[in-house]
Amino acid sequence: MPIEQTKISFPLPVAGTDCHRMLIKIRPQEIAYIVTIFEAYDMFGIARTVDQTEGILEILVSPDFVEEAKELIYALQKETELTVIRI
Repeated sequence: MPIEQTKISFPLPVAGTDCHRMLIKIRPQEIAYIVTIFEAYDMFGIARTVDQTEGILEILVSPDFVEEAKELIYALQKETELTVIRI
């Protein structure tokens, strides 16, 4: 499914074997909550803000925890207005 061209659309470079890159969109008010959740899971990866106004987060995940990170994102979708851009 192609991503609609917007100001947040940008080419996604191919990640090396050292991390898996995920992009999600959330309400800007929930950025701190989502980042804190990922920080609480040591060794999962790092969540960082790409666009604070639009609520775009990039999550860099260790290859060993990609499936667990996906499960966490799907669980967060049930309690927040989270949209997956790239997983």
